[in-house]
Amino acid sequence: MAQGAGDRVAGDMEADVVIVGAGIGGGHAAFRLAGAGVSVLVLEAGPRLTRTEAVETFVKSLGKGPNAPYTPPPYAPFPTDEDPNAFYVQAGPDQFVGSYARQLGGTTWHWTGFGDRLRPADFRMRTDYGVAEDWPIAYEDLVPYYEEVEKMWGVAGDPSYDWGSPRTTPYPLPPIPPTYMDRQVDTVLARFGLSSRPFSHARNSIFYDGRPPCCGNNTCVPICPIQAKYDGSVHVLKAEALGARVEVQALATRLLLAADRTIAGVRVRRPDGSEFTARGKSYLVACHAIETPRLLLHSRGEDAPEGVANSSGAVGRYLLSQLNQDVWGLTKDPVYPYRGPQQTSGIIEWRDGPFRSERAAVGCSFMNDGWSGNTDAVDRARELAKDGVRGHAMIGTLRHEIARHLRLNSSAETLPDANNRVELAWDQPDSAGIPRPKITFRVDDYTKAGIDHAREATLKIFEALGATGVKTNTPYLSSAIICGTTRMGSDPKTSVVGPDLRTHDHPNLFIVGPSTHVTAPVNAPTLTVGANALRAADRIMADLGGK
Repeated sequence: MAQGAGDRVAGDMEADVVIVGAGIGGGHAAFRLAGAGVSVLVLEAGPRLTRTEAVETFVKSLGKGPNAPYTPPPYAPFPTDEDPNAFYVQAGPDQFVGSYARQLGGTTWHWTGFGDRLRPADFRMRTDYGVAEDWPIAYEDLVPYYEEVEKMWGVAGDPSYDWGSPRTTPYPLPPIPPTYMDRQVDTVLARFGLSSRPFSHARNSIFYDGRPPCCGNNTCVPICPIQAKYDGSVHVLKAEALGARVEVQALATRLLLAADRTIAGVRVRRPDGSEFTARGKSYLVACHAIETPRLLLHSRGEDAPEGVANSSGAVGRYLLSQLNQDVWGLTKDPVYPYRGPQQTSGIIEWRDGPFRSERAAVGCSFMNDGWSGNTDAVDRARELAKDGVRGHAMIGTLRHEIARHLRLNSSAETLPDANNRVELAWDQPDSAGIPRPKITFRVDDYTKAGIDHAREATLKIFEALGATGVKTNTPYLSSAIICGTTRMGSDPKTSVVGPDLRTHDHPNLFIVGPSTHVTAPVNAPTLTVGANALRAADRIMADLGGK
C-alpha cells in the first residue's frame, strides 16, 4: 500500500466516518451522521476543557486577549496573544495574527458570536462587482441548512432586519437588544446618511436548549462564563451522546493514501508519543484554515509529493482575513459601555452595494467593551497612579472617564490572492514536532480603500458626538477571521474541494470549515461553516448508502 497505510494493529480505531477536528465543522457533521446511525470517530488534537477551568485561567491571566483562557498544550500548540510569532513564521510583508484554539469545541469558545448568513452577493462577487471570485454554490443552496443551524444554535435576531440575507422563516429567538451606548451612537448617524441595526447573535436572549440567556458579562471574547453564547462543544457533546466516539488529545499528523488514491487512514499521536491509525470508509477534515492545510501538506509522500489533495497546488493558497481599524475617544456625555455582549449593533450601509466594485465592504461595530476590551480600567488606573493620583480622586476620575469610553471598530474584507498562503516551515517544528505554519500575506489596495473610507466616516461620527481625545491606530489584520487555504471550486486546477466539499483528488475525503470559503465578506463565516458541514454530512451518508 502507498504511504504506509499498513495492516491493522492493536490500538487502531475504526468507524464508518473519521472526522479530524471537534469544532463547528466537525461537531455539526458528527451530530448529523451519528443521529442517522452512522458510526463516527472524532479526533481532536487538544483537550476536553471545562468552562470552570477556562474562566479561572482567564481571571488569572495578565493579558485578556482571545486566547487568554486557553493554554496551548505542548502536544497540540496554537498561537498565543502575547507572541503569535512564536508560532507563526512570518514571511510578510504584513503581520498575520489569526487566533484559534485546539480543544473540544474549537475556536468558537472565544468567538464574538455573530449568527450571520452570508449575503447572496457574497457568493457572486465576480459576477456582481467584477472583483474576487464567485463561489460554485449560491445563497439559495444553503438556505435550508442555514435554517437548520440557526435552530441548532438558537440564533437571536431582529425580525425587522435580515442583514441583507433574505429569510422565509423567522429567527428562532427574540433579538438581543441594543445597549444604551448603541442608541447614543445612533442619534447622529442620520446626519451622514447612515443607520444601525442590532446584530443577529448565536447567544441566547431567552432560556434555550438547556442554556441560560445572556446576562451581559461583556467577556464574550475570550469566554462566555455561563455558555449563553453558543460554542462548538454543544453539538460535539450531543454527537457523543448519540453514539459518536470522541477522542481528545489525539493529534492527526498524516493522512495515508491507498494504491487507488483513496484515503486509507489517519495517523494519530498521543501526548506520550504513542501512535495509532484511525480508519474509515469516509474521512472529513475540519481543522480550521491553518491546521487543515498543515495536515494536508504534512501528508506528503511518494504518491503525493506536494501533499494530499494538492494536485492543483492550491492547498494553503488564497488565505483570507479582514483588515481592522479602531477609532476611540471620550464622548461628551456618558454612554456607559461594558454592559451586555461586546458587540450588539453596527452600521448597515457599508456591508454591501455597488461600491464593492471599487472598495471593500466594511462591517462597523459599536464596541460595548470600551477602548481595549477587558483591561481599560486597570490600564488607566496604572497611568493615574504614575501621576500620583490616589484614593477617591482616582475612583472619581475612573468613573467619569470609563462611562465615556467609545470605540468603533471597522473590518474590511480582503480579496483572494494565490500569493497569500500557508506553507510549512520544515526546518522550524513546533512543540509537537510538526513544521510551523509559514505565512505570507499582503493586504490589497481594494481592502485599504474600504478601511480608509470607514475611518474618515467614523471620525465624523465622533465629531458629531462631541468626543475629545479621539485616536486611531494603524490598520491591522483581524485575529478572528481566517479563511481560504483549501478553497471550494468547480475547476480541479484552481481549487481543492468541489461544490459538495469533496476533494477533487480523493473521492472519500471531504473538507469543511472556513478553509473552503472563496471570499471572506463581513457577514461572519461561522454559520456558513455549520451549514456546509451538514451538507457534507448528507453527501457522505449518500456515499455510504443512505445510512
